[in-house]
Amino acid sequence: MTAQTNVAGVVIFIVCRQKFFLILRDDKPEILSPNTWCPVTGGRDEEENVQQAAHRELREEIGFVPADIALVGMSMKGNGFFFARLNDEECGGIVLGEGQRYEFFEYEDLPRECMSGAMKHYLDRYPDVFRQMAETGRPPFGRELGLATWNGHA
Repeated sequence: MTAQTNVAGVVIFIVCRQKFFLILRDDKPEILSPNTWCPVTGGRDEEENVQQAAHRELREEIGFVPADIALVGMSMKGNGFFFARLNDEECGGIVLGEGQRYEFFEYEDLPRECMSGAMKHYLDRYPDVFRQMAETGRPPFGRELGLATWNGHA
């Protein structure tokens, strides 16, 4: 068995009933951004494409892959950004595999002061896009978040 190296990763913004799903990361000093809130995220293994990495991270962190998930775009660093909308059954079927706990936050109640990573960065830069995601339950266009896709149609 060969060691796997992580390459650019994935970020999955999840909405259910007009609320954002966030995980409170473990409070361990050896992990990146301990004890902060973030969406489902993770590194991509060398042999994975972004879709495979997103599906693996979702299974590891919430126990399943949502039926309604879409690639929003790619960052300049090669990170894949996804949007998922949970139906009522999926909202009640989350089995947390990582972190201390999870919560659903209305846009106005997002814990901005203790968020980390891409969610904080993009929320600070594009607050109106996140408000629209929560209100409509629809994915943004990649270009609305400064992202691109390989076919140029983001």
